[in-house]
Amino acid sequence: MSSDDFVDAQPVPPVEASIVSQTDNETSSATRPQHSRTNFSSQDCVDYPIITVPVNKDTQCYNMHHKRRGDAYIFHHTEFDSNLVLGERKDDKDLLQKLSDILTDRLEFNVKVFKDLKYKKIEEEIKKAAHENHKNSDCILFVFMTHGSNDKLYARNTHYTLDPLRSLFTSEKCRTLAGKPKIFIIQACRGSLVDEGTLIPLCPNRRISSSAMDGPSIPYKLSTHADFLIAYATVSNYAAYRTWFLQALCKVLDSEENQKDDFLSMMTTVQREVAISFESELGDKQIPSLTSLLTRKIYFTQKEKPRNTLTNRMSCINSNISE
Repeated sequence: MSSDDFVDAQPVPPVEASIVSQTDNETSSATRPQHSRTNFSSQDCVDYPIITVPVNKDTQCYNMHHKRRGDAYIFHHTEFDSNLVLGERKDDKDLLQKLSDILTDRLEFNVKVFKDLKYKKIEEEIKKAAHENHKNSDCILFVFMTHGSNDKLYARNTHYTLDPLRSLFTSEKCRTLAGKPKIFIIQACRGSLVDEGTLIPLCPNRRISSSAMDGPSIPYKLSTHADFLIAYATVSNYAAYRTWFLQALCKVLDSEENQKDDFLSMMTTVQREVAISFESELGDKQIPSLTSLLTRKIYFTQKEKPRNTLTNRMSCINSNISE
């Protein structure tokens, strides 16, 4: 690999960071929800905390017609404390600006950029976001541009795991985002393995052919961890080139042709773009990794003009009609 477009990975320092979290395998009756019944009726609403969602349970698309799109948080790192023995991340400042512009202008997010924060400050900003009222927002989005290794991401002064921070936005903890998309995009390595690619020979004989609602009509039980989309620049245990994933993401999000697609389909296009169109001087390849816990389709419909109720309810259906 070339040193200029280097990968976002370094070995985890032998001294573990002092970030305390519960062991993943710890499960006890004290930590389990008190309500574990499988049958759910309208009478159970008396016992359960009141959590409202902006769609009916059978609606195929998320309601993206709130007053605002929502906040997009970008945590960008270029410099790290010397004790971490991490190289400076270069050559992605222009990409940061482009991504910020697209999220603002195309997708209509309120973008907040944080540079070279220490872990406690990252944790503080994310906890603050989790405690805000998102009632008038369609969704929330996070982007992390940093070094990484396995399940670790790096702040300026230490490494941390994303899952405890992500779990702050589950439906039971962040109720105003219940039933709404929570999108996490991570540009970082996940190991040191290198994808050398597989040559696909050309076969000359092969022929290649070219209802949002205001609320649920009946109560239903929502999975606590539903409605997340986590997108990594690469698969587990593999290195990631610094710009490929976000370059492809910006290209797809900025394309008029892709605007009619739902977001998960757009991310599939990003995966194809990275997997096929990018290659290092040494022939290395890469593919982003998606974990989708989404329960509906996301369409980033424009908010330029007020829409009447009928238009709001029909736009989801129209988005799914092939042209």
